[in-house]
Amino acid sequence: MPNVQSKIWLVHGSISSFVRSVTIACVVVVILAPPDIAQSVVIPNVFFPPAVVSVPDVKKEVTEVSMVLTVTDGRGHLIHNLRESDFNTLDNGHAPDRITYFEAQTNLPLKVALVVDTSDSVNYRFKFEQKSGATFFRHMLHSPADLGAVVGFNQDVRVAQTLTRNTDALKLSLKHLHPGGETAIYDAVIVAAHELSALSEELPSRHVIVLITDGEDNRSHAHLNDAIEAALRSDSVVYVVSTNSTDLRFDFDDEGDAYMTQLAQATGGRLLHSEDEGDVATAFSRIEKELRSQYAIAYKPANQSPDGFFHHVMVLSPKMLHVFHRVGYFAR
Repeated sequence: MPNVQSKIWLVHGSISSFVRSVTIACVVVVILAPPDIAQSVVIPNVFFPPAVVSVPDVKKEVTEVSMVLTVTDGRGHLIHNLRESDFNTLDNGHAPDRITYFEAQTNLPLKVALVVDTSDSVNYRFKFEQKSGATFFRHMLHSPADLGAVVGFNQDVRVAQTLTRNTDALKLSLKHLHPGGETAIYDAVIVAAHELSALSEELPSRHVIVLITDGEDNRSHAHLNDAIEAALRSDSVVYVVSTNSTDLRFDFDDEGDAYMTQLAQATGGRLLHSEDEGDVATAFSRIEKELRSQYAIAYKPANQSPDGFFHHVMVLSPKMLHVFHRVGYFAR
């Protein structure tokens, strides 16, 4: 019997303590191509203050910025055959000092946190979501360095399984989640971001949060901006699998999806609708395919001062393609 490790979290106030060294993060967004040249999504109108806590391992300069790129054509098909020279990277509007690493169809390790809404509002198809989540882990954790974690939440947040390679333990932790209670989405995202950052890394890895919810937060201590900041500071992309139906909608459904879209796009991810059991499986399959079809790039920025401010990153392609990536990083 696998050893299921769990932790209960209460989230209050600032998440500044989640600051850590920059690691790989991956993003995928599918949008309509602009007329001339494709570029990254624009970060929403959210204020991110500089880091206010002292971090013992901060270096004297930002030595390297790492990203994962997903590239699609105008029909959303993934593009795999580009070279380093096909991309133009800008950091706060400036070209990097130099590109230090480039790899097509990267196999960099994945750290994936599956964050499952267990409140009363998702009760009607909860068992299928548990089953789909277990299948997702089984398909995603290919290499020994790939790790998964499970976070369940209602009004409280519980790390049902810490990062592990053991898919049986992940499946069991999902099985032990039970629906009921209210909804603290933002608290759960913060806890998941912290969980992905907690394990020390010898090599770069990609951080992904897959959030299954209807988007109706009514019990978080934190706010939307806090969740966005936590994800960005942990270099995590957030995919939201929305359980709201597009056929029968109320104003609070639209509001929930709007907030979840902000959360996803600010971190470089996107919102996927799942109106029935088949849609949930399709959403997981889509995420899996995109995570396995990416480019990895690293560069040394022209401005290497760890000033704690948010730096906007833009990656352009001259071939009328869509290039999707995290929208920036905190220099530290």
